[in-house]
Amino acid sequence: MTSDQRTYIAFDFETTGLSARDDRVVEVGAVKFDGEGREIATFQALVNPQRPSNPRALAVHGISDRELALAPTARVIIPTFLDFLDLSESTTLMAHNASFDAGFLGAEVARIGQAVPRHAVVDTLAFARRRLPQLSSHRLDVLARHFGLDPDGPHRALADSRRVMALWFALGGDAGLATVVPAIYPIYDPAGPMPAPRGWDNLGEAVVKGLRVRMIYEGGRRSETPREITPMRFVNRGGVSYVASFCHIDIKEKEFRLDRVRSYEVLTADPRLNIGG
Repeated sequence: MTSDQRTYIAFDFETTGLSARDDRVVEVGAVKFDGEGREIATFQALVNPQRPSNPRALAVHGISDRELALAPTARVIIPTFLDFLDLSESTTLMAHNASFDAGFLGAEVARIGQAVPRHAVVDTLAFARRRLPQLSSHRLDVLARHFGLDPDGPHRALADSRRVMALWFALGGDAGLATVVPAIYPIYDPAGPMPAPRGWDNLGEAVVKGLRVRMIYEGGRRSETPREITPMRFVNRGGVSYVASFCHIDIKEKEFRLDRVRSYEVLTADPRLNIGG
């Protein structure tokens, strides 16, 4: 399917804190657009989280608890938002630090008693890291300033969604994504184990089967040096996804950020699994 046949949706959540399991969404924003960057529709809504925001989260989004007390709850907003997303095979979802937003969406859907959608979200954070490795930071505000994408606009859900849309094209869109190992996270309920990100299925199978993996990892004392690990589980901490593993070089359990894994190979005699992630 070509880009002119697809619908793209960039979305963003403002929340009471960083834990999708324990915190709640306070604002939903999204922009729907086509392959040429033309806006088709937007979505923006405050959500009453029925709890106060963490002071650090409040300092980021600036939405007061008093303002949120007047908003509809997730039971009202989330079904409407799912209708807006139109989760079909022709829809590409994207978010910056997508594991964070995918977990919050899955948590809110599960709390209202609906089935968590079987869809995935492209991570523009990992996309930017792989396209622009020379930058010291890949936060959305830093990238917006780098590309001149409304860097001084408000840090709110719809404004950030528009920045993600602009970033998608600045990074090359579908053509640019095809040149890197993408990070695409399934929408999931964080009350259970975190599933393998889309495209990391072989690593997920290694977790299930207890197989060794050889990988090239950016960062740490052994950067660029191949290392062998036995991956054990995927975790999400502070909005960042990791694979918790036993490292056979350091002889201890360590966590490796997935957005810093440049390549990997599952070490097995089964040729179906000897494929880079």
